[in-house]
Parts: sequence; C-alpha cells; structure tokens
Amino acid sequence: MEVVLLSVNKTRDPALKTLIIDYVGRINHYVKFSMVEIPKINYSNNNKEEQKNKEAIEIKKKIKKNDICILLDENGKSLNSIQFSEHLNRYYCYNKKRLIFLIGGAFGVSKEIYSIIIDEISLSKMTFNHQMIKLFFCEQLYRANTILKNEKYHNE
Repeated sequence: MEVVLLSVNKTRDPALKTLIIDYVGRINHYVKFSMVEIPKINYSNNNKEEQKNKEAIEIKKKIKKNDICILLDENGKSLNSIQFSEHLNRYYCYNKKRLIFLIGGAFGVSKEIYSIIIDEISLSKMTFNHQMIKLFFCEQLYRANTILKNEKYHNE
C-alpha cells in the first residue's frame, strides 16, 4: 500500500522542510510514502465556502476512485500513538492501493469532501498551521510504523 499526505498549501519554512524530509525518508523504510501539496488558492472574494469549494476541486483531482481517504481535522477522533498504529494497521489490511491522509485549507474542507472520506482523525484539539501539522503527522506515521514492527522508538 502507498500512503499519501495530501495537503492544501505548501511548506515554506526551510527548518520544517528539513525535518519533514527526514521523516519522509524514515517512513519510506516501512511503506511507500509521498506528500502532495496543492498550492494555496488565492482570490479576492473572502467567501469561505467558495474558497473550500475551489480547494475541493483541486483535492478531488488528486484522489482516485479506490483510494481510502482520511481527513486530519481538529474535530476528528482523538487517538494516542498506539491507537493510531492500530487504526493504521487496519487500513493497511484493506485491499486498496493508496491510503490518503488529507489536510484541508485554512477554513477546513467543503461538504463535498466529507462524502469521500471514511474517517476523521485529530492530531490535537489545538489549532496549528499546516506546515507544523505535516511535521507532526509524519512523526506520528513513523512512530506508528515502528510500533507495528515492535521497534524501540516508542516508549510505553
């Protein structure tokens, strides 16, 4: 299975990029992993729903029919690292080619996107910028894979 982190907005901070690249390399030791970034959509209208709908068009272009799509959202299920690794293992057992973790835009995702996701997971009830969430997710994905392999990264 291939795991993809699909996000609206690019990572611009060089220090965060370096850390994320390090975790991407670590994750690829366990599973094929890639990140796809949709450029931020700017337009003069300040309508949040319109912005989410325009982002949805771009998001849907990146998702294939048989993908498993999980939304990373502050209102999703709160899991500890072991619970996340168990969820991940269940997704790995699905007979699908790609597992997509989605980070929406600054205003969330449109109602249309909710129709294609199968689960929502929260990395925190706090709000973080997209760049940091990418780093936190990559670290947790790496941690989950080490837990599944009974390696000594996670202490519990």
